[in-house]
Amino acid sequence: MIYRPVSPHEIPIVADIQARAFRFPAERYLEAYNGHGRVDYGALRLLEQDQGQAVAALNIFRRPVSLLGGELDAGLVAGVAVPPEERRRGYARQLMAGLLEELHAQETPLSLLFPFSVGFYRTLGYGLANFTWFMELTPHLLADYAERLHVRRAGPEDEAAIRACHDRARRLPHNNGWPSRGDWEWHNKVAKPEHEKALFVVDGQVEGYLVYTLAWSTEETPAKVVEWVWTTDRAWRGLAGFLAALGEQVTTLIVNAPQGSPLLWSLAEPYQRGQGPAAEFTFYPAARLVNGFMLRVVHLPAALAGRRYPAGVEAEFVVQVEDRQLPANGRPLHVRIANGEARVTSSAASPQVRCAMDVWSQLYAGAMTAEQARTVGALEGDDAICAALTAAFAAAPWGMLQADWF
Repeated sequence: MIYRPVSPHEIPIVADIQARAFRFPAERYLEAYNGHGRVDYGALRLLEQDQGQAVAALNIFRRPVSLLGGELDAGLVAGVAVPPEERRRGYARQLMAGLLEELHAQETPLSLLFPFSVGFYRTLGYGLANFTWFMELTPHLLADYAERLHVRRAGPEDEAAIRACHDRARRLPHNNGWPSRGDWEWHNKVAKPEHEKALFVVDGQVEGYLVYTLAWSTEETPAKVVEWVWTTDRAWRGLAGFLAALGEQVTTLIVNAPQGSPLLWSLAEPYQRGQGPAAEFTFYPAARLVNGFMLRVVHLPAALAGRRYPAGVEAEFVVQVEDRQLPANGRPLHVRIANGEARVTSSAASPQVRCAMDVWSQLYAGAMTAEQARTVGALEGDDAICAALTAAFAAAPWGMLQADWF
């Protein structure tokens, strides 16, 4: 089997594979890869079987993602496609194996993807990094914050200020997992005709903004929050108050928010709209917990050395991570964390903590604590080491705005 990049004249081959796999028109892919999409042919990869026939394809593009106010380079994987007649032959696994070897050789710290199967990608070393609250709320449940008086409608002349606000928000320590955003996302994902925008402005400074849709009808009128971005607490309250005011015409407010969102805590009654009877006793549905993207540590030393760590945390340990796809990650490493940074060196000492790469990736993201991993039998380490790991890798829940989905 051969994993390789493509040349421009092979774009139709990739488009055909992905069109047959995902049941979308091939023209959609041809247009995108010929310069009108987020990626061009340089992001495409093919897998050929021994007779030279292309049997699988994917897209890979690199973007820095935010973590604790800093950034880490990541390979974003999309469009992993195997046509129906070629499935259950191991081609998707071999395609991903080639990709991971490529990214590791480039010392790329991380890889992110939205999975068609969590179980499949776990076997390749990816772990779930993103859980969100999917909420369908009655707008009147939101508080009528006085700060909403600083909210106004956005116009085309506000685009630069909105972009600057997004960039500031992305660098806040609690906004983890946001990829850097280019013109394509702003023009094709944010500036859609059906999107409405509202700004929170004080003294001429945009401190937050909303992108939302509102589908008017005489029976059900849902409003869907596409982006809710804020850089100050008062901006969050002002935008929440604006959404509450939509209750004069909106029947349902739909929000997909990271677990760290303060929205649930602000509701007068934390109930999902039309929740029905109690789930049990007096436990009523407030939201649906859903999983999103997965993360993989690709180059372990680069990922450990390249990220920020919580201020004031000091830790020192020897770790060994089992990585069947990338055995080079399996050598023991000595890690010393202090002053928000890590020093990483090879070690001949006996490891104090052991786990597989999918578990380590979740721990690295702060999505799972070391104690939780040990409880479920996925990590070896004593109480002191588990406490040190949990403190060192603590991070606000990861999320990603809809315009950045890939």
